[in-house]
Amino acid sequence: MSIADEIETKFAVTSFAPVRRSLLTAGGVELSRRFEENVVLDDAAASLRGRDVLLRIRRDAACKVTLKMPAEAPGHSGLKIRREIETEVADPAALEAIFAALGYVPFLRYEKVREIWQAGDALVCLDELPFGRYLEIEGPAESIPLLAGRLGLSMARALPQTYHELHQSYRRERGLPPEMSFVFPPDVRRGILADLAGSL
Repeated sequence: MSIADEIETKFAVTSFAPVRRSLLTAGGVELSRRFEENVVLDDAAASLRGRDVLLRIRRDAACKVTLKMPAEAPGHSGLKIRREIETEVADPAALEAIFAALGYVPFLRYEKVREIWQAGDALVCLDELPFGRYLEIEGPAESIPLLAGRLGLSMARALPQTYHELHQSYRRERGLPPEMSFVFPPDVRRGILADLAGSL
C-alpha cells in the first residue's frame, strides 16, 4: 500500500517521438508500456464526485484500487496536488462486487496505453487515449517545471484537469454529445493489444 501526495500536470502533444528524444537526452529511462483499463465508481447520489473524491480500479499488468482525495491549492500554476491511497488487489471482480454491495458502482470506464519513463526524481507518462495524446509529469513540485522545460514544454500550457474533464472538453469543442466513458473501438483495441504482445 502507498499513501502519498500526488503532484502532477499534463500537456497535450501531437506526437511522442520528439518527447522520447528529449527524454533520452535528459537521461530518462523507459520503465514500461502497458494497456490500462480503468473503472471509476460512485454511488447513485454522486457523493464522491460531489466531494471531489475519486475511487478507481485499474487493471494493467496488475490490479490496483486507488482513492484520491480532494485537490489541494497548488503552489505552482498548472499543477494538481491530491492525497492518494493505493494498493494492489488480487481479485478485482470480487472488489467490484464488494463496492457494489456498498452502493458504489461503475459510472465511468476509460482505457489508455501508458508508457512510463523515469527522469531524475520524476515520472513521465506518455498516454495515448481514444481522444488524443497527453504527457503527464508526476514528481516534486519544484522538479516538474524544470523537467517540462527540458522536454520543450511550457508550464503556460499545462493542464491540471483530469482525463475525464479533458474528454468532456474535447467533445464540447467538436459539438459531440456528452459521453462519460472513453474506450478504444474493438478493432483498435485488438490492434493495440497485439502490438503490445509482440513487443514483449
